[in-house]
Amino acid sequence: MFPAMTTTATTGSNRVTGPGIGGTGVDADLLEALMPHFGESIMVLDADWTVRVNLARPGGLIGRGLGLGRNTLEEMHPDDALLMLDMGTKAFDTEPGWEGSMVVRMQRGDGTYGRYEITATNRMDDPVVRGMVVRTREVIADSAPSIPGLEVGLAADLAEFLPTGVAVLDAQGHPVYLNQAACNILRCDPAEAKRSGLAVMMPKASKACFAAAVADRLAEPGHDVRTAAMADGRVVEITFTSFGDRTVNGLIVTLVDVTVRREAEEELEYRANHDALTGLRNRASILEVLRERIEHGIPTVVAYIDLDGFKAVNDAGGHAAGDHLLVSVGRELMMSLGDDATLARIGGDEFVVVADAARGVDLAREVADIVHDCRGADGEPVLCSVGVAMTMEGDAARDVLHRADEAMYQDKRSRRPGATAP
Repeated sequence: MFPAMTTTATTGSNRVTGPGIGGTGVDADLLEALMPHFGESIMVLDADWTVRVNLARPGGLIGRGLGLGRNTLEEMHPDDALLMLDMGTKAFDTEPGWEGSMVVRMQRGDGTYGRYEITATNRMDDPVVRGMVVRTREVIADSAPSIPGLEVGLAADLAEFLPTGVAVLDAQGHPVYLNQAACNILRCDPAEAKRSGLAVMMPKASKACFAAAVADRLAEPGHDVRTAAMADGRVVEITFTSFGDRTVNGLIVTLVDVTVRREAEEELEYRANHDALTGLRNRASILEVLRERIEHGIPTVVAYIDLDGFKAVNDAGGHAAGDHLLVSVGRELMMSLGDDATLARIGGDEFVVVADAARGVDLAREVADIVHDCRGADGEPVLCSVGVAMTMEGDAARDVLHRADEAMYQDKRSRRPGATAP
C-alpha cells in the first residue's frame, strides 16, 4: 500500500492545504479502496490516442481491462470509430483548454455494446499531464455531439451495403473502421483487425508491400493500387487513398476480391492468343513473339509449314479426321522442337516455328522429319512443305514471315511431279 500523504492544492488564488491527494482527504490507500466504485474513467491519451493512464475501476469501465498502451478506437463500434477519429484529429489541433464531447457505442467485456459519453479536454500544455484528458461515463439516453460542425452522416451506414471492402486507418496506420465486406475479404472480425492491424492479415509475401503503401500515403497525399495473392489462392486488389486535408482524416483503404475477374481476363487473353483446336499460339501471338525478338536484335529463323494433301484427309474422313491430324502434328512438333522454339498454328493446315538463328536452314529438315513421323487416318506418314527465312536488318515481323511463306511454296512446287529442281 502507499504511505499517507498531505498535499497543498491551488484553486484560483486560494491555496488549500489538507490531508490526502489534492487536499481531498483521500490518500493512496483510500483511493485504491474506492476505485471499484468508480462510475466513470479518466484517461490520459497520447497524440495517437494511445492510453497512457487510466484511472478506472478494476477491469476498466467497460470490463475489457484498463487498455494501457492500446488505441482507444479498438473498442468502439465501427460506425462510431469514424466519428471519434474525426473528433480526435480536431481535438489535437485545438488550443490547450479546448473541450468537446460525444456519445459512442463501446463493446463491453461480454461482447454487447453500451452507450458512453466521452469528454475530451486538451491538456497538452500541462507539464504533468502532457496529453488529452478523456472522461468516460455510461449513459442511457442518446446525446448529440457538442463539437461544432461534427455531424453523424450516412457514410458508415452506406459502407455496410457496399460489395467493396472499406477500411479507415488513422494517422498512425491503425484500423479504426472496417465494413463487413472488408472483414469477409480478409477473413477476420473487426476487433481482430483493430488489435493486430491490417498488415497482419496480408499473406507473407505482401506484408512489406502493404506496410510500405500505408507509410507512403500517410506521408504524402495520393493514390496507390496494389495486388495481394492471398494464402487461399484468392487475388485481392487493394487501393490506398489519402486526401491530405480534413475532409477525410487518415487513410482510406478499399479491398476488392478480383479472383473471378482475373481468371476471366486470363481466359480472354488466352483465347485471343491461342488456337482453339490445338492450343498452340495463333497468328497474332507468333507475330508478337517475332516482333519482340526483332526489336531486341535476336537473330532468328522462321519455318513456315504447310501439310501436303490435307484437303484429301478432310474429304475422305471428314473434318473430325482433319482436326485429329492437326492436333497430332501440333503435339509432335511441340514435344520434339524443344523449349527454345515457339510454335503456332496460323490457320488451316499451316504452322509456323520461330527459333534461334543457330538452327539455320536445317530447321526445315528437322520439321519435315517430325511431321513425317506422324500418321494419318490411313496409317501413312504425313508429308509437308517447309520454307525457312532468316531475319535481316530492317525487317518487320511480317517481312520475315512472308519470305518464309514464299520459300514454303517454292518447296511445294519443287516436289510436284515433273517439277524441275531449282
